Amino acid sequence: MSDSQSSQGEPSPFDARLFEPPPWVKERFGDPPKPASSTSSDDDHFEDALSEADMGIEEKLLERATALKDAGNRHFLAKPRRLDEACASYTAALDHLPDLPPPVLVAPAPSGIQEVTEDGAAAIDAENARDKDTEREDAEQAIRECTKAVYGNLGAVYVAQEEWKQAVDACTSALKIDPGYLKAVHRRAVANDKLGTWTSLSSAQEDYKTLVALLPRTSPQLPEAKRALATLPGRIAVQQEKEKDEMLGKLKDLGNSLLGKFGLNTDMFKFDEQPGGGYNLRFEQG
Repeated sequence: MSDSQSSQGEPSPFDARLFEPPPWVKERFGDPPKPASSTSSDDDHFEDALSEADMGIEEKLLERATALKDAGNRHFLAKPRRLDEACASYTAALDHLPDLPPPVLVAPAPSGIQEVTEDGAAAIDAENARDKDTEREDAEQAIRECTKAVYGNLGAVYVAQEEWKQAVDACTSALKIDPGYLKAVHRRAVANDKLGTWTSLSSAQEDYKTLVALLPRTSPQLPEAKRALATLPGRIAVQQEKEKDEMLGKLKDLGNSLLGKFGLNTDMFKFDEQPGGGYNLRFEQG
């Protein structure tokens, strides 16, 4: 096929100027109106509607979670205690509690009402935004308080069941929401004390210090916290040495398993402390 035939078979490019009205139309009637488009105000109203719908769902979830929390409280306070049922109720409450969304910054939107000045429209929008922010803050605070209480109560159940690690985790989750939640601080201190590791005893010591500093003088938990603080330093030192010896023993076993392939063992290597600090490695063949 020749170049001329190829050019005749291809469509010519679109030229919008060919469809513009003649000059006399513009002179007589002006420029044609632009197509209507959605305004930022419409977008804001749509986002507000979505936000209100989300808040309605969150209120229902919070209501259900609160009912489950109350059921867990009844199980925990029953005589005898129904600890498994209480644990199940509190866990279900946590499953129903909505996540706290990140704060949303609401910018004032233009009103579009001609009779109101721009400053007046901005003031109205700002007032509406403050009202919605207050409602959102109240809803989030209610969710936060319920979540904190459920984690704290779940920690109490785990303490009663002597599930010390789970108790520490539950109380720590409550304290992430409210570091001043002293019931959770006390329960975590007790659980860490019972775990008895070097790390957990050190954590218990810090929690007991917090209790001694913040508990009222008439609190029945205050003498317990003071007694624990009196004994913990010695217990921490003993446990630290114990875990250090255990770690060195495991390292020695590992070293012997490797050196044994060459007819050696770790007892053949001695460390001599140097006067200026540090150690010198010395080999002794028995």
